[in-house]
Amino acid sequence: MKIITGPPVAGDNYFFRKKLAEEAWNLIESGCHILITAPRRVGKTSFMYYLKDHPKKGYCFIYLNTESVNNENEFFRRLVNKIVTTEHIGNSQKIVTFIKKNIPSIKRVGPDGIEFTKPDEKNFKEMLVKILQSIQSDNIKLIVMLDEFPQTLINIIEDEGESQGKHFLRSNREIRQDIESSKNVQFIYAGSIGLENIVSRLNAVATINDLARLIIPPLIINEVNDFIDFLLKNTKFTLSHKLKNYILKKIEWLIPFYIQLVISELNNIYRDEDLNEISVDIIDRAFVDMLEQRNHFEHWHTRLRTSFKGKEYSFIKEVLNTVSDNNIIKTNEINDLAVKYDLVEFYRDLLKTLTYDGYLNNNDNPKIYRFNSPILKMWWKNYVAN
Repeated sequence: MKIITGPPVAGDNYFFRKKLAEEAWNLIESGCHILITAPRRVGKTSFMYYLKDHPKKGYCFIYLNTESVNNENEFFRRLVNKIVTTEHIGNSQKIVTFIKKNIPSIKRVGPDGIEFTKPDEKNFKEMLVKILQSIQSDNIKLIVMLDEFPQTLINIIEDEGESQGKHFLRSNREIRQDIESSKNVQFIYAGSIGLENIVSRLNAVATINDLARLIIPPLIINEVNDFIDFLLKNTKFTLSHKLKNYILKKIEWLIPFYIQLVISELNNIYRDEDLNEISVDIIDRAFVDMLEQRNHFEHWHTRLRTSFKGKEYSFIKEVLNTVSDNNIIKTNEINDLAVKYDLVEFYRDLLKTLTYDGYLNNNDNPKIYRFNSPILKMWWKNYVAN
């Protein structure tokens, strides 16, 4: 396995979390449509890769990232083509025959997708429903995993307006609620942006209230130790129990991303300086050096710059600046900032976004917020706040 600190991991590089997998399969085998909820960098996409690569008998998983989609029909077009080009679906003569019979405009179903007899605009939502109904004849349960679905919703809202965003949500719900097609398909939604927060601002919570929530939490202590040992297999140094605890206390927020960063930086120092062992001083240096790797942290800032404009971005930035300078921010200070930026009506949604996305928490005291990660706090203070 390799220490990977950027893209999602798969195969031997994935650290298996037994309880998480069991919880996911309990929901899947119960017939639920699922919303994966977790902050950024916790490993949502890697977990979906794992599910796709390790299906139980009778299940076929499809993974599709829709981050760049900004139109409802385009969303369903990509989904249709993804489904029909999946090996199981494309190799099933029963399904292909059903599709050709029930969708006359289809000329051919092949490895590159669908070829139509006429090039005119198609209603891909209706086509998707018919294709999903065809799976009933093949004794297979299709699990469609849609990554970055919330970003797709944001794209549609920005390009076509809130009404189209609501229509998009209703269309997805209608497919999930369709009696015939839903017998053999389930959907799993995920993204680096909180879907529930966006839907709440649209006053459209009813469009997703049928989704079961699957929470991906930070690693617990037993998992953390196993994960560190898992990463150390790719290094030439070891860490004592005391040094592991020292690292964990400095990280605090025990998500795989930060642990991978630290071990990777330690590995670089150990190799480049031809060391014989790792010490507390070396660990401290690794944390300092890690902050200089801006590519590992810049996305935390660009995500906010991209998603929020004007006074909303200014409000969020000042909240985070305050926490990075003072370690905490109290709710009365947040209220004052909401008044300052004329966001009294919406600031709670913005605060929920910062909480969901992994920037802040108020776990110790509901009236006091702090950074989840002291590493992110230090980076924000050094490169954004000042």
